[in-house]
Amino acid sequence: MTPDHADENGDETDPLFDGRAAALRDAAESGPLFDDAYRPGQAGDGAGLVAGSRDDPVLVAGVGYPLLGDLAVGTVVAYRVCEWDPPGVAVADCSHTPVAAYQTITAGEYETVFLVGAEKRGGELNDGIPSENPGAIHEYGASEYEIPEDELVERIGESAMGSNTVENVLAIAAAFGDLSDDTRIITVEPGYDSWGMTVDEFTDPVAIALEDVLERVLSHLEAALAES
Repeated sequence: MTPDHADENGDETDPLFDGRAAALRDAAESGPLFDDAYRPGQAGDGAGLVAGSRDDPVLVAGVGYPLLGDLAVGTVVAYRVCEWDPPGVAVADCSHTPVAAYQTITAGEYETVFLVGAEKRGGELNDGIPSENPGAIHEYGASEYEIPEDELVERIGESAMGSNTVENVLAIAAAFGDLSDDTRIITVEPGYDSWGMTVDEFTDPVAIALEDVLERVLSHLEAALAES
């Protein structure tokens, strides 16, 4: 006899994540993307949380602008994780300001934090020009993101005005305190960066990248929960 949770070869599997990768592939191709991307009535146990508790060992935080095309990728990922409902994982909708996002991320005793969002490379945000490589996914530790001192003040000023980007959340963290040692940043370069509400779907490069981002997050959650 095989274990209750086993694959066709008889190898034991994790009942929490069994079959989720295939489901993610289907979800990434379904649409429209934004119908359930922003649910302000849903709340977790703590300010900024939409699922889970500050006592959970893992946090997934989606940074971005709900309903604003490619800039909403972090928010969409956050609510997809809510749908998985993995135990031990808190989820934060950090779609307000970088300061509020930083406060939400650092309010708990999380062992592992995953910060997800759009990251434009080359040019300024909202200049109507796509990022250098739309759809490209970047992953790095918080300590690997270095902000020149002369740029830090400008970023803090942008943050005060509500420019809610992953980079500005990291700038606030650099100015006011460090993030968890085990913080992973996962970003996607946007193909469309307007703040105007004229796009109700991702551009093709980001829509394709979404599947990979979700599977990366899923894989990281498996590993993080196995260690906690």
